[in-house]
Amino acid sequence: MTLKVRDRVTVLNNDGIPMGEGSIFSVNDFREPEMKYAIDADFYDEDYLFLGKENLVKIQEDK
Repeated sequence: MTLKVRDRVTVLNNDGIPMGEGSIFSVNDFREPEMKYAIDADFYDEDYLFLGKENLVKIQEDK
């Protein structure tokens, strides 16, 4: 799975249970690999969530 800035994703907790949706805000190569993605989460009002790929599922757009 390839993730890019502005992709819509479902955010999973560590047990694989969906917590909500969000958009990838920034990909920063200087972060630890497990915390690579900054997510502007629709369900979280404070700043951004920093997550790894294992906590994200890309939302497929209808075409």
